[in-house]
Amino acid sequence: MVTKKEANEFAQKYNWTIKDAERAYANITLENATEQELITALLAFAGPELLERQRLQAAQKAQVTKKKNYIEKIEADFASKIEEADRQVSELRSTFLPLIAKLYNFAKPFGLKDPWIEALLVTYNNFLSNQNDEVA
Repeated sequence: MVTKKEANEFAQKYNWTIKDAERAYANITLENATEQELITALLAFAGPELLERQRLQAAQKAQVTKKKNYIEKIEADFASKIEEADRQVSELRSTFLPLIAKLYNFAKPFGLKDPWIEALLVTYNNFLSNQNDEVA
């Protein structure tokens, strides 16, 4: 008398996975099976069915690898685009805000007063002082 566990252990001695062994044993009655019948069931399954299953499994792994590489490429592209955008914003900030400050300081004596520009300049000055503190 052979139990399912014993039959699976027998198959594992020959490097079979438990799931493949269970598929191979699906067409026999394990309770009355001899060692020869177990080997015969494994050999019968080891032909085209197992080969086809392994081929499909390899194709599936290839698709997973391809998708994983595609996702990694997209993430790298996205990260580089974010870095480039940060760099461009930093360049624009360093170019335009000093110009706005000079023009605003020039126009103040002529009566120009804009709270939005003043808030922008205060924020920019705070940003510059924080960067200077980080560098020091």
